Amino acid sequence: MGLGKVRVGRLWALGMAGLFVACTDASLQVPSAKLTSTDDHLTVQGTVCTHAPDPSGFPVKVIFIIDQSGSMCISDPPGAQANNGFCEQVNNLSIFPVAPGSKPARILAAEQLARQFSSSPADIEVAVVPFETNIQPPWPATGGFAKPTGDLTSYLDNLQSQLGEGTDYQGVLNHVYSLIASDITKTAQNNPALLPRTRYVMVFLTDGSPFPRCAAPGDPGPFASVVPFQPWGTWPDSANTGEFCNLTTPPAKGGITGFVGGTDRNQNYQLFTIVDQIMSLKQQYNVGDIRLHTVLLLNVAAVNACTQAIPTCQDLYWDPPVIVNNADAEKVSSWMLAEMARRGNGVFQEFKDGQIQKLALGALDYTSFAAPNAMKTLILQDLTSAPVNGQRLVDSDGDGLDDNRDNAFTLKTSPFLADTDGDCFDDNFEALHAKDGFDAVKRDLRGCNPASPLTPNCTCRDTDGDGLDDRFAETYLGTNSNLVDSDADGIPDGLEVRYGLDPNRSNVGVDTDGDGIEDLEEIRAGTNPGQQDRDLHNAEGYQYTTTARPQPNGSICYDFTIANVRMHTPPSHAGQLEGFNLFKLWFAEAPESGVATDYGVWRTACLWAQYAPPGVRTPVGPSAQMVDGNFVDPSVLAQPGAYLTHCAGVAP
Repeated sequence: MGLGKVRVGRLWALGMAGLFVACTDASLQVPSAKLTSTDDHLTVQGTVCTHAPDPSGFPVKVIFIIDQSGSMCISDPPGAQANNGFCEQVNNLSIFPVAPGSKPARILAAEQLARQFSSSPADIEVAVVPFETNIQPPWPATGGFAKPTGDLTSYLDNLQSQLGEGTDYQGVLNHVYSLIASDITKTAQNNPALLPRTRYVMVFLTDGSPFPRCAAPGDPGPFASVVPFQPWGTWPDSANTGEFCNLTTPPAKGGITGFVGGTDRNQNYQLFTIVDQIMSLKQQYNVGDIRLHTVLLLNVAAVNACTQAIPTCQDLYWDPPVIVNNADAEKVSSWMLAEMARRGNGVFQEFKDGQIQKLALGALDYTSFAAPNAMKTLILQDLTSAPVNGQRLVDSDGDGLDDNRDNAFTLKTSPFLADTDGDCFDDNFEALHAKDGFDAVKRDLRGCNPASPLTPNCTCRDTDGDGLDDRFAETYLGTNSNLVDSDADGIPDGLEVRYGLDPNRSNVGVDTDGDGIEDLEEIRAGTNPGQQDRDLHNAEGYQYTTTARPQPNGSICYDFTIANVRMHTPPSHAGQLEGFNLFKLWFAEAPESGVATDYGVWRTACLWAQYAPPGVRTPVGPSAQMVDGNFVDPSVLAQPGAYLTHCAGVAP
């Protein structure tokens, strides 16, 4: 590595909680101070590369929500119901001809899209949720999502012979919310890094408004305001309330499961609230995208013919006293579906008459977030000094407490042990949280004590390598033990905790100490975001320059220079010579399609240097070199003794 040779001593026990200094851009940083070439300053140079693009790991999950009410055999024929139902009666009248063996347009469109998905290299899974009065058996039968297969085609073919009666929007939207929320929760537990890379696409296919609409007695909604050109109020009970909305008599043909008579059902505010709840999952769980598209299928000629000839058709499409003709029914349906799509960040489409058989759903956006990876964060962390009150002070054990406080006289702690009492909360953490009952020299009941019956034979473990113990520190803080950066702000959890920041809340754009320098910039410069230290930032802030070099395999290599890095002279200890400095670099890459929200794929590297004036400086020259091979999974450097075997330079 060209870092020279040094005298060898013994390294203190590196039980460090981890120090992290982050940057989020890959551009030239304007120097905040004149570079210095004095002997105690070092420039760290090197190269680190992203992984080659991989289309896997970017799920797209599509939900077909298909209206199976009896009116679909008129709006989007053919269709059938068992026991000589309404559809059979309409078909027998031959009001509108249906070609033998034909399929409804919604079934053809879903089958075509399923075939398209099955041949796509993208990671696409499907769910089908048919509904009428209640949810009908979904696909896959086991619930959740599955790859489209031949079994799906057979399932879709059978839907046209399973038409029912009602059109319970509220029930199916609640079901879809549960489906997506359950899938998100499962992913969050097993592989949370997938969530920002996941897209959920809902396609809602119907021929009209929900049925029934029910209103509780004395409902405050202004019924008079509900007219076809103002459909946003509260609706009175739909026709045939004795079958669905009656307060005392159970529905004659089976009602909505779980519906309590005499309460609101399928009112605008209820439907829109559920759509809003579905969309809120995106922000709540940092999901890449959630969209709701709505499609109205309306064979106007057939509906007109049916409502003129069969009174039952009027019950299907009209909703007296508000809707008393087909044109008004279409206005109300169009407005509601358009509003649902608007709230769902999707598209509303209407297909009428001859357009229906040309229905195609492929124009909607089902693309994955797969994209080449770019740099999200490059970090230099000094593990032998801490920024305190506008100056850098020696921190021999790298726990975040400077040796002026971390000693047997001040805090009664060891300056050479990051966790003096061994409870898996480092000394700095316990000092910062003293008001919460933590004590750096007394094992905490919330931490590890191998001799305690509460935590028998416990050990400290940092699975993700973020500097926080899995079982104790991450549990106490509520962070994710499988993510280096739980809030995806480009700052590892352990570093945010070190400076008293909240690792569950993004610090992008935040200036905690009010010194005019954002937290993220302070951390990447190696200054303290919790203390006003602009002078230190201007004089000694780390200065980054990066140059991107795209590679033939689609990866990107970044040549970096980190200048103005000052070395210190930590004391000798347990046979180790004085002046050994340890630096840690963090690198995170993320898909270009979502760098800001992605949790990142992280790697770390480390570097030894020595500065013991007047006669010892290693490397002898002004810079130290790093290569891509120095960067390893963060969990590697979280192992005991890893800094002795995995770092560039010459270890003590």
